[in-house]
Amino acid sequence: MTSAQLSPPSIFIGLGNPGEKYNGSRHNVGHHFLDLLAEKYKAPAFKSESKLIGSLSKASFEGRKVLLFKSSKYINESGESIRRFIDYYKLSLDQICIIHDDLDLDCGIAKIKFDGGHGGHNGLRNIIHLCGSAFLRIRIGIGHPQTKDVINYVLSKPSTEELLGIEFALKTSVEAVGDMMNLGVAKAMDALHSSRA
Repeated sequence: MTSAQLSPPSIFIGLGNPGEKYNGSRHNVGHHFLDLLAEKYKAPAFKSESKLIGSLSKASFEGRKVLLFKSSKYINESGESIRRFIDYYKLSLDQICIIHDDLDLDCGIAKIKFDGGHGGHNGLRNIIHLCGSAFLRIRIGIGHPQTKDVINYVLSKPSTEELLGIEFALKTSVEAVGDMMNLGVAKAMDALHSSRA
């Protein structure tokens, strides 16, 4: 399926680890994205839903009803809650957009992608294993550490300079959601991919 054939998603799922100590970490940019999206579209506070293993908010985006979902599982197990979410609402994967951190993109860069592999991201690996790969992703660049200690890097907070780039990528990605709804996924991709901090 090409980007021109894709319908705007009706569910946005941000990846991140639960718990206060992970707030603001590089790995939690998916959660941060959902908070910004909910704020822009005046969605109600996220409410814990035990039957879904996560917290949910509902909003109206550009006249369309959408769901915002944060898994309460750790990122590496997020496929379990997303599988339950899909089954509970009887969804198809192409209705979903997953927002995640990406080591292969520099801070300040965000890209929209449909389908593909996990690129070494253990959250995506688990989701693809349990649900399949045919879903939209918004990839938020967090840069790559100069050392091999990737785990500590993704679980720690970005520097002030890195954070400026990440915040820019998040802002342009939130704007891209409006483009998806109004202009379609392909136009949103074009606009987002031409954005630079």
